[in-house]
Amino acid sequence: MEDIKKRRESFEQLGKIYPKDASIKIEPVSINGLSCYWFTPNNAIANNIIIYLHGGVFAVGSIRSHEALVSHITGKLKTKVLFVEYALAPEHPFPAAPKDVFNVYKALLTIYPGHAISLIGDSAGGGLIVSLVGDLLKRQMKLPQAVVMISPWISLSCDNPSHEENRTKDPILTREYVKNSAKDYIGDTPLAIASPENVQLNAFPPVLIVVGTNEILLDDSCNFYEQVKLLQQKAVLSIYENQNHVWPLANVHSEASQKVLAEMGEFLKEL
Repeated sequence: MEDIKKRRESFEQLGKIYPKDASIKIEPVSINGLSCYWFTPNNAIANNIIIYLHGGVFAVGSIRSHEALVSHITGKLKTKVLFVEYALAPEHPFPAAPKDVFNVYKALLTIYPGHAISLIGDSAGGGLIVSLVGDLLKRQMKLPQAVVMISPWISLSCDNPSHEENRTKDPILTREYVKNSAKDYIGDTPLAIASPENVQLNAFPPVLIVVGTNEILLDDSCNFYEQVKLLQQKAVLSIYENQNHVWPLANVHSEASQKVLAEMGEFLKEL
């Protein structure tokens, strides 16, 4: 466990690369016993909520790693955002994280009836969005208004061609790292059940998928888009040239990051 503690501490340093948006109010809240955080901008759009699901291979990531990024997203979208600290592997393997996400979403439906609830997820958080939609469809519950996925990790089998094709281009992830992380997340559950790519979908909310050309996970986005566009007319795949995995986390002020934030804003506004 010492290794995972160090990895988490190291990942949290990403939250110190640039300052958070000082205009955003950030408050801790407990929802169904789960630690979450409200990000509230000035003049928030009424009756709209976004749930943010962070990345970190289901094992690392917290408010500390993502606070700065999520504050800038909140400011750009002018919408209240709920950041969820779901259970992490290896201590809490599948289905702990999807259950946490489902419970938070279900609670918000009850607490905020009549609100439009959307989701944004980066990396593993994108995979959790797919798992959530699958759970909602099974229970015949209301789907999110829209979802945005930033560099989503959807195939836990980690055998798409882009793993090899982008091996030397991706400075963030390696196939070995994600494969080992997938094992930790899956635990004793069969891959066929735990991997988001195997979730049975007969509907999906409007979705924007953004991904960089340098990513070993590029095919995750491309393959999922091919699947989901058959279910949802408002499915958009946006591939950013020469960008790395979840690039806004490393520098929210770069031209490509600002373009993503603007694209997210336009996409959500048009629904």
